[in-house]
Amino acid sequence: MPRRPADDSFDDSDDDEYSPPPRSRSRSRSRKGRTPSPQPSESEEGASDETTETDESDLERGRGRRGGREKEKSSRYYGRKDTGGWSRRGRGRDPPSEEDEEELLSTDPETTSEDDDGPPPRSRLRPRKRRSPLPPADPPDAQDGSQRQLVLILGGVFCLCLLVLGGFAIFKYYKSKTSDSGSADSSSAGSTATVTVTASGQTPVATANTSGGASKASSAAGGSKTSSSASPSGSGSSSSGSSSSGGDGLSGTFTGLSRNQIGIGFLPDGDNGQKMADITDGLSIKSSYYGWYAQLPADGADWDGSQLLNVMDDIKACGCIFQPAVMPTKGWTGLTADNNAQALSIATIMKKFTDEGIEVWLRFAHEVNWYQSDGTYQGDADDFKAGWAAVAAAVADNDMVKMFFTPNIADLSTYQKFFPDDTSTVHIIGIDYYPKSSSESFVDKMQDFYDAYCKDGTIKFAIGETGTGWVATIDERLAWLAQGTAAETATAMPNYVGISWFNYDKEEDFRLFITGDDSVNSATKDWIADGCSESGATIGNA
Repeated sequence: MPRRPADDSFDDSDDDEYSPPPRSRSRSRSRKGRTPSPQPSESEEGASDETTETDESDLERGRGRRGGREKEKSSRYYGRKDTGGWSRRGRGRDPPSEEDEEELLSTDPETTSEDDDGPPPRSRLRPRKRRSPLPPADPPDAQDGSQRQLVLILGGVFCLCLLVLGGFAIFKYYKSKTSDSGSADSSSAGSTATVTVTASGQTPVATANTSGGASKASSAAGGSKTSSSASPSGSGSSSSGSSSSGGDGLSGTFTGLSRNQIGIGFLPDGDNGQKMADITDGLSIKSSYYGWYAQLPADGADWDGSQLLNVMDDIKACGCIFQPAVMPTKGWTGLTADNNAQALSIATIMKKFTDEGIEVWLRFAHEVNWYQSDGTYQGDADDFKAGWAAVAAAVADNDMVKMFFTPNIADLSTYQKFFPDDTSTVHIIGIDYYPKSSSESFVDKMQDFYDAYCKDGTIKFAIGETGTGWVATIDERLAWLAQGTAAETATAMPNYVGISWFNYDKEEDFRLFITGDDSVNSATKDWIADGCSESGATIGNA
């Protein structure tokens, strides 16, 4: 705002000639009650020009600097060109015209002369165009967080896979351990023993392994063992001596010893040269079953069956059902669908017996669940199943050969693991069992297995091999045999048709007959005389 001249008087008559100095383009702040400055007189005009111009220049320069900053700020804020004071702070003023903007923008402050009328124009900053803001980038922390989440997810999936695989491995391990517990009853203190039989030349030699402190031996002379499984078929053609004409060993009548319609057989102690004739002559009875052992040769070579053929005459004289345990101790070569050479050899040897009128209950790979765990047999359950199928197919055309599935005592899941895939190839099932003490209950040990596989009568149940698994007296041995043939046992298991006694002296004395021992033999004879039938009893109680 220009200063007043020193003399406050002025002439109203000169009003028309008065022209105010150029106004600053920045907004002048008017105050209430302030009258406009009077026009100076001509005499005062010259004297005040210099002062006025100087004051105006000073004032405009001060305001120009402040106004320039405001305009620059305003143009950045609104995205407008500097219009000489029309800013956010200058609300209420008319915006400059296009001519004024062009004049202001075209004015070069450096070329403006101080002689021009009015104060020198202020330099103007060309407003910069407002740029569109770039989209905000993800902060590094957010990117790191996303990467961490991805790593955590992948790590969690990997850990879950490891847990699943670990659980599956543990399941398979414990299932395998359960299936291999062949030497002891899984639910009681009863012990079982396993037998490995070898042959030297023509003479069978037997060695026995015992578990739980109870020892048991198997003889090459006769080592049938029992097992429990399921099988639908159990019929066949006519059998030899131990069943009546028209019978097949699974029906009809016994021609040998029985008690409560449960046949009684023996496994002669071949290690000591015992034969079945020694037992039957010494006890004045006829055995219903005859057990023996043989091993197959290595590399799938043809089997000559000499270990079994050596007792052919003794078996014929007995008139018993023959229960040979044929053991694949050298592997499964020749016992597969692709190579069944040994299976055919087995069928050939079995036919030699059936041609003599001897019925055969073939115990192929008996106690497989135990012998695979101790290394006597190789492979696993699948190898056994393939071998069983090959042998069953090879003997299928011989009605006098029955397939007798006899794993060692275990639990139900173990039987299911090894049970042949084709149930029609299984005719009899049973288990091997040697109790650990006289307090064991025969029915309690057998009932669950019997109910699972034999209750419907489609197959028969038999104990292929048993004895006392502790140092027992002759009375204790006979008491265990009495449990196995008791009336209560026959009633509880009506499809139970036989039991074979392991008559060996191996680490412990299992024998019911001892050549020259009158006290033992007399006790056994007395027991036989009390309730046993020497022949003619119906097979089973169904």
